Formats: sequence, C-alpha cells, structure tokens
Amino acid sequence: MAQANRSQSRRVLRALKRVLKARGVSYEQVARHLGLSLSSVKRLFSPAADSDFTLRRLEAVCELADVDLLELVREAESERLRVTSLAAAQERDLVADPELLLVAICALSHWRFERILQRYRMTRARLTGLLVRLDRMGLIELLPENRIKLRVAKNFTWLPGGPIHHYFVNHVQAEFVSGTFAPERDLHRFVWGMLTAESAALLRAKMAELAETFDDLTRQDELRPDHEARASGRCLLMALREWEPAKFRALRRTAG
Repeated sequence: MAQANRSQSRRVLRALKRVLKARGVSYEQVARHLGLSLSSVKRLFSPAADSDFTLRRLEAVCELADVDLLELVREAESERLRVTSLAAAQERDLVADPELLLVAICALSHWRFERILQRYRMTRARLTGLLVRLDRMGLIELLPENRIKLRVAKNFTWLPGGPIHHYFVNHVQAEFVSGTFAPERDLHRFVWGMLTAESAALLRAKMAELAETFDDLTRQDELRPDHEARASGRCLLMALREWEPAKFRALRRTAG
C-alpha cells in the first residue's frame, strides 16, 4: 500500500510539473508563493523528495497555477492507464498498413482529425476507420466529433528491435540521412572517436536529455495559437553504438 501511495504521489508531482511548464510558471514563482528558497523548491519537485510535498503546499501551488487539485489527481490517474509501448503484433499491424502507420504518427504528433484530412488523400470514413483501429490498440481514445485523445505515457517508446524499428531502418533511415540538409534550418553531423565505458554512459544520458527537450518543445509549441500555421515536421535521429566499419575491420591484424 505504501508503495502504491508513493507511486501515486510521483504521478501527481509529474502532472503538476507539466501544468507549471504549460502555463509558464517558473520554480522562482513557486518559491516566492510558498515563501521558500529556490533550492528548497527544486528539492520538493525532485522525485526522491516527493514525500516532503505536503497537501497544504500542493494546494498552494495548484492555486498559483490556477488548476483544480481534483483535476490534477485525475490527470495523474490517467497517466497510470497510459500505455508505454505496443505489443510486437500491434507494431506489425502498423507497418503492414502504411496509412494506419501514417495516422498513428499524426495522432502521436497531436494532429486533429481535420488537419489529417486536409493534408492527406483519404476519405472521412477511411480516416475514422483507421482511428478506430488505433483506439482498439490503446494508442488513442476516439471521442465524439472525431476528437483524438492520446492514451500513451510520456515515456512511450517503440519496441527496441521491434517491427517499427526494423521498418525505420529498412525503409526510412537511408532516405532520411541521404537527403539534403539545409544549413540554415537543419544539422547533420557524424562524429567518431574513442570513448571509455564511463564516457559513453554520460553521453547516453545527455542524448536522453536531448530527446526529452525535443518532446518538451513539441508540447510547448502545441500551445501556441499559430502552431498549425508555423510548425512543420522535424525528425531528430540519434544513435550511439560501439562500431567500426566492416572495411576497417577487414584491415585489422589477425592473431598468429
């Protein structure tokens, strides 16, 4: 029971952090509102210190962010019900139907029904049918008037080495990296060097932070009133592996 309560507290804390970020409320503002130092507030929002976040403080921060505490708890509970990944069979269903995969990517990118319909050649009935299939998979909840509600967790990922990963490697990756990268808006760098295991671990952590920043920026841009007019599709590819080109390996000295 205690473990369940701690898990619920962490979900409420994460939901509160999302609300603060979405509404532009800084930790400095929270510190002033609570009469605490900035370092104390940062400790309060640390996952390891969520037990120090009393109900009174939680209510005070909700007041500052203009969010109802019950609404926050509901948001935290909905996080528990969100999926973090699909089954391999579900991923195979996606890659077997390019239109279904396209609509899944659009839905995960928070596109509205009408926006998908305006951009791509498919009928209203066809798009509705595809969204119904995604609803059955658990990726979305299709609401009245074709409103799309995501049911995926923030840490949702495709299966490592799964059907989506193989589809990307076999059908998308080569096209992506071989295309033209415009210096004023794109970046393409390939770096190669020798790293210790400790340095590689640090780099993986930095890459994870960058991926989180990418997700945070997409969510922030979704709140802009001119989001659909100004935003365009962007892809970020990151990879780190212990590797040497086959032609280089062929030049190695062999034992004996």
